[in-house]
Amino acid sequence: MLIILLFIIVSIVITLVLLFVSIIVYLQYISKDRFRFRYLSKISALTSIKFSLLEQYRQTYNPANLQCQCHPQHATIIEPRQDCCHRSETLFISFAGAALLVGGFTFTEWKSTFKEFDLQADTLFLTDPAQSFYLQDSTYSWQGLKYYRTLVEKYSKLYKHVILIGASMGASMVCMCSDLAALSIAFNPILDPSIVPRAYLFYRTLRKYPKRFILKQVQMNIDKIMKENQQNIFHVHWSEKSPDDIFQMKLLSNRNEVQFTDVNQCNKHRGIYFWLHQCNNHKLPQDLKYRGILNQILQQHLNAL
Repeated sequence: MLIILLFIIVSIVITLVLLFVSIIVYLQYISKDRFRFRYLSKISALTSIKFSLLEQYRQTYNPANLQCQCHPQHATIIEPRQDCCHRSETLFISFAGAALLVGGFTFTEWKSTFKEFDLQADTLFLTDPAQSFYLQDSTYSWQGLKYYRTLVEKYSKLYKHVILIGASMGASMVCMCSDLAALSIAFNPILDPSIVPRAYLFYRTLRKYPKRFILKQVQMNIDKIMKENQQNIFHVHWSEKSPDDIFQMKLLSNRNEVQFTDVNQCNKHRGIYFWLHQCNNHKLPQDLKYRGILNQILQQHLNAL
């Protein structure tokens, strides 16, 4: 009887494994459904499996000079080309949020917004296929913070202005690199992933790092910018009516809170500003865009450079 029971258990396990492998093969190589990215990113986040379909979108580099052929369209190893002679003065770096995980599939977050500004700037769109708050690098080792800070630092030496932008999970890395860029713009960053809804989806990150690892780095940057009187401009926009987001904000000390009332307030030439908006959800950029003021706010931030 025991042998039969073991045989049944082993058969079930083998069946589930084969089913899991079949699903992965289907999503990776057969399916054309747009939601395949969503499912693969969830699997990657929970298992640390590296998928080439997602990795090819880890970086998307768009030079303003269309004649530039110095960079591949996609690359899993992100390194700036020292010998590129087509470089603009300004580089936008976008850190995508967790949309891959929660249902979206945009690999060039903020691209449509950038197009509305005639800046002739190069753009670098980054994603985190493993949804690890960018704490994993492109080799899936847990050296993401050092990896992306080094990347931003390298680009800051090549460009006159480096501008970082991101929302939610992407905003977390924007904040962790804010002391390295001329201008950083973050919307509702997550500073402690352990207290967000569905935190279990980030269990690998929480298992690897202390739950306030991100918070510690962000607080260090804020203190550094303020104490050393640096020239960096750092804007963090928060949804004042969203309890989860305000709880994240209050984890930080030394905050310079500003009640948002008019876009003309946003033309600040140096320092750190926490803007409080009358929004009751986590999707603040979408709310500001719906109200027709997102681009005006960003333009005011850019005018300060």
